[in-house]
Amino acid sequence: MNWRLLGWLAPVGPVVGTLTVLGVIPQGTDRFVWFAVVIGTALLVARREPARALLHGVVAGFWNGATSTLAQALFLERLVANNPWFRDAFVKQPPGFDLDYFVFMTVPFIGVAGGAMTGLLSMLAVRILAARGSTRSGGGETRS
Repeated sequence: MNWRLLGWLAPVGPVVGTLTVLGVIPQGTDRFVWFAVVIGTALLVARREPARALLHGVVAGFWNGATSTLAQALFLERLVANNPWFRDAFVKQPPGFDLDYFVFMTVPFIGVAGGAMTGLLSMLAVRILAARGSTRSGGGETRS
């Protein structure tokens, strides 16, 4: 496991989650931010760890997705205050619907989805980069 690579990628999820909580990322543009994050992560993983791109992509994607959603769950009141569209999306829920519980429950699911997407795109990127002859083994890796 290349912990140095994962260490460089680890802050991405919490930063995107925090920017969302603060209302910096406008409504509807979060999907483009995540598209860039997933593609960038997959390319970086494919270049640095082509032999284990799936593993590193899954770990990085899970971490980014889970920590971003966790940041939003922990600061839900501020998220709703800074992003009225978020609250409006849940207005028509049945009585007794607990938004706090719902957001916390999505953390592992978003993590798994992010990990799967990033891992699969990392493998695809390895194939594309190998066809172009531009992959290289990551130096300075530590194994556990």
